[in-house]
Amino acid sequence: MAEIKSGNRVLLNTKNMVLTAMFTAIISVLSQIQIPINTIPFSLGLFAIFLTGALLEPRYAFLAVLTYLLLGAAGVPVFANFKSGLQALAGPTGGYLISYPIVALITSLSACRIKKNKPIALTCGMLVSLLLCYILGTVWFCRITGNSFIAALNICVFPFVLFDLAKIALSVSLSLVIRRTVANSIY
Repeated sequence: MAEIKSGNRVLLNTKNMVLTAMFTAIISVLSQIQIPINTIPFSLGLFAIFLTGALLEPRYAFLAVLTYLLLGAAGVPVFANFKSGLQALAGPTGGYLISYPIVALITSLSACRIKKNKPIALTCGMLVSLLLCYILGTVWFCRITGNSFIAALNICVFPFVLFDLAKIALSVSLSLVIRRTVANSIY
């Protein structure tokens, strides 16, 4: 198995590189499944971010999402509506996108706390990371568009809360099933 080492530490091995690339691809594909509305579409991108965090170790979850953002910034059309480029990251929804690696990291750190497949830590981690995503994205949206914070919440957060809570429920359930099925393959 190929390994990249730093001193005595193995930074990446083949399995982790493949999993990181696979989850980057999953995020890219699921970000395209959406219902377009107003400025921000309902998409499955955040669901993919939660799933990535729930199933990968923290550094690989962060790296998978960071790779997704770098691909998009480089011009690969991986963002919702097949958008790409620095203008997508600097646009009104850029704050949400930029928060994604942190969302995956927090989710993954909480997933590491799961004992005997109890989903409470994972669910709490996802809720905290969703709140952080909402805050960073909404502040960014206000800065770019000039909307008030309340107006931005009405546009960017309130219409998505139930949908995002459903994404959390689905990703917790699915990740627990996947963990049981391939318990030693991913970890």
